[in-house]
Amino acid sequence: MKIVHIETLIAKGSFPTSTEWKRIRKHLRNAIKAVDWPVGSGKFTIYPERGKRRGMGNGVTPIKRELIAELAGYAIAIT
Repeated sequence: MKIVHIETLIAKGSFPTSTEWKRIRKHLRNAIKAVDWPVGSGKFTIYPERGKRRGMGNGVTPIKRELIAELAGYAIAIT
């Protein structure tokens, strides 16, 4: 998936400039970029058609599942 814009909502204190946040932000960006739809296609395609059967359209669950799996990989590597 391509990241077009990032909007910072809160940036108070020292955390936004910390190395910990930079590492977390890098992991988030990489995980988002790794998400593809349909799964395994190597790209992210939106299917705007209405009325598709379950599992055939733009589902939040499979996209979310792939993102969480990527992030879990970072968590395992850290521990």
